[in-house]
Amino acid sequence: MISPTQMRAARAILDYSQGQVAEQIGIAANTLSKIESGQADPSGSRIQEIQSFYELNGIEFTQNDGVQRKKGEIKIFKGRDGFLDFYKYVLRIAEQDGGQFLVSNVNEALFDFWLGEELDEYVDRITKVENLSFKVLIKEGDYNFAASEYAEYKWIPEKSFTNVPFYIFGDHMAMILFNEHKDVSVYLIGEEELTKAQRNIFYSNWKDALVIPKAGDA
Repeated sequence: MISPTQMRAARAILDYSQGQVAEQIGIAANTLSKIESGQADPSGSRIQEIQSFYELNGIEFTQNDGVQRKKGEIKIFKGRDGFLDFYKYVLRIAEQDGGQFLVSNVNEALFDFWLGEELDEYVDRITKVENLSFKVLIKEGDYNFAASEYAEYKWIPEKSFTNVPFYIFGDHMAMILFNEHKDVSVYLIGEEELTKAQRNIFYSNWKDALVIPKAGDA
């Protein structure tokens, strides 16, 4: 179990306020303050919840109250619960940092299916994010623009389209393996150089992608 000292250090590394962390974990800010100061004696499950939050955000806890950023981490999200956890992470990064979010080889019907009832809340929150650039590459002929409220779409020629979406944001890239409606796995890689290379590939494909004709122009 991590110590109050490690909690404070982890939050400082990420430059989060107590309010931001408390909101994401689902506790009151004054409760978190008491835990961090050692004034409260939380349950083991509560400490594990806080620890998991920081680990999901790229923090590694070491011996002797050590805290550092993870490098080259690969995290795997499995099934619907894992898919939702991945999207919560994407949303958290978007709300905190904005920036570029690039997604290729998208079949929106599968994304919508696995997000399920959480889809409306996700769309509502991400459309409110400022300083956000969201680009999506889908297969030529696909008119499912589920993210059109906040994203720009282009078509990939059908011969170049694959069934493995790539998600690029911040210093992370993710590969998503869909088994239609049976199973889903997300492989999240926190490696700056790999992400940079994949981002360059995306923009090369985006440059050559097809502008989708407006209704009535096709």
